[in-house]
Amino acid sequence: MDQTISDSQLTANEQAERIPTAPQPKKSHKTLIIVLCIIALLAIGATVAVITLNRSSSEEQLAYEVLENNDNPQDYKDFLEKYPNSDRAKEVRERLQILENMLRKWESIALSGRVRDFEDFKQTYSNAHLLHLCDLKIDSLDFIKAQQEGTQEAFGEYLRKHPDGQYASEASIAQGNLRDMEVTDDERERVASVLVDFFHGFESQDETAICSNITATMTTFLHQKAATKATVISTIKNMFHEHILSCQFNVNRDMEISRKSSRTGGFTVTFTLDQHIERDNEGKTFGSYRCVAELTPQLLIESLTMEEISKN
Repeated sequence: MDQTISDSQLTANEQAERIPTAPQPKKSHKTLIIVLCIIALLAIGATVAVITLNRSSSEEQLAYEVLENNDNPQDYKDFLEKYPNSDRAKEVRERLQILENMLRKWESIALSGRVRDFEDFKQTYSNAHLLHLCDLKIDSLDFIKAQQEGTQEAFGEYLRKHPDGQYASEASIAQGNLRDMEVTDDERERVASVLVDFFHGFESQDETAICSNITATMTTFLHQKAATKATVISTIKNMFHEHILSCQFNVNRDMEISRKSSRTGGFTVTFTLDQHIERDNEGKTFGSYRCVAELTPQLLIESLTMEEISKN
């Protein structure tokens, strides 16, 4: 009997068992794939983290650079609020404290009229903007001081300290004008000589001495306006009478002489004058006067007023 069994005689199960199956992947291959996927995900996450970290570091750097030469406290506060754990936080906090102290100090002296306040500020702080403001204030205050003193020396001192100051041109002009108005020693002597000679003529009623030292018409003589030479002589004669034996005028050494104008010339003189009277009756024997005289460029008296400042 033929023992060979045909396929048709096999049972369904037996036929299934005889169908070859596809090889199954090994377990180790699956694990490797999983590991590779995890590594890839970690790499992506790390890359994202690095990018985020770099972006954050870059933003912090920009925020820090904003503080360079910055005198706005709010910018420092914003940095500390946004990056409280920054390596730079301590430094920024210290700079903020110095800045706030400086601004408080500036606020306290900004309207000061003392140069010393701004000089001390410059010694203490180094903020370029505020130091420039200090220089402007010192310049201004020094010029005000020169104007108040109103002398060549005062304007010269301003120019020495501020050769390129904002008021250098004005100071130079003022100094030049004062130089032009300066009265020389020779002019002082000549002016004094005219007044002394006039009062010698006054006390002795010497018409020649009187008239040779006054203008043809004086704008003011004592309390008279437009006084001619004849009026002056008549006025002086009427001040003497038979009981006055002699009269002497002493021009004191407190004479102050100034030039009336650098363009027109002439002089204004203020001085005091003592009068001693010898008489044969009761009456005034001494008088002290405050006098103001104006002289032409030719050294002629064109105005003279006398105000008594003492009485016997």
